[in-house]
Amino acid sequence: MVCILSKFSTVVLLASIALMTTPVEAQRSPGLSTDPPDSRTLRVQRKVDELYERGEFDRAYFIYRNELVPVGDKYAQYMVGHMHLTGRGAAEDPVVASAWYRLAAERGTPEFVAVRDQLMHDLNADERRRSNSGYQRLRRQFSDLVILFENIKRTYRELQSATGSRIAVRSGPMNIVGASSSNQGHSSADDYGHMRNEMRRQLVLLSELGDFPDLETDPARVDMSDIERLVIERIESTPD
Repeated sequence: MVCILSKFSTVVLLASIALMTTPVEAQRSPGLSTDPPDSRTLRVQRKVDELYERGEFDRAYFIYRNELVPVGDKYAQYMVGHMHLTGRGAAEDPVVASAWYRLAAERGTPEFVAVRDQLMHDLNADERRRSNSGYQRLRRQFSDLVILFENIKRTYRELQSATGSRIAVRSGPMNIVGASSSNQGHSSADDYGHMRNEMRRQLVLLSELGDFPDLETDPARVDMSDIERLVIERIESTPD
C-alpha cells in the first residue's frame, strides 16, 4: 500500500484537481443524441453525486458503474477510475483505474487526458500491457462509437417497424450496452419523418466520430452490416 501511494501520489492529486475543475455537465451530455438527458438520468446523476459527497462510496460506485457508465456519461466513467485509484468503494488498482481513465478521456477533455497520461507514465511495461487489455474490453462495451451504433440500430429497427419491413440487423461480436428505450413503433408520417431525420443525424455523427468519410448517411440506403464492420475494426484497432 505504501509503495502504491508513493508511486501514484501525483496522479491522485491530479485526479482530485480534475474533479474540481472539469466542466461536469459538458461531460455528462452524451454527445450521442440531439436530445438532452431525460429526467430520470438527471435524477440519478444528482443522487450519485450526493452519495459520493456523503462518503457512501459503495452505493455511489454501483450507480456510476451500472447506471451511468453504459449511457456514455464520461464523468461517471472517470469517477469509476478515480474510485479504483483511491480505493473508495472499489478495489484499489491503478491498472484498472488507468483503463477507465482512458475511456473517460476519449473525447479529449484536457483534465481527463492529463490524469490519464500521468497514470500511464507511472505504470511499468507489464502494467501498461494489462491496461491495454482492460481498456480494449471497456471500449467494446462503453466507447462512444459502440453506444452510438446501438442507438442507430435502435432507430433503424423502429423505422423498419413503422414501414412493416422485416430487415434483420446482424448481431456482431461486440458486447453492446446502451440506454433503454421504448420498443413501440411509430406509424404517423410525422413520427416516421422524425425518425428518419434522427437516424440521419446519428449516421453523420458516427461518420465524424469514427472518421468514416465514405459512410452512407441516407437511412434508405444504409447497410447496417457495413456500419458494424467499420465500428468493430475501429474498436479493435490499437487503443490510445
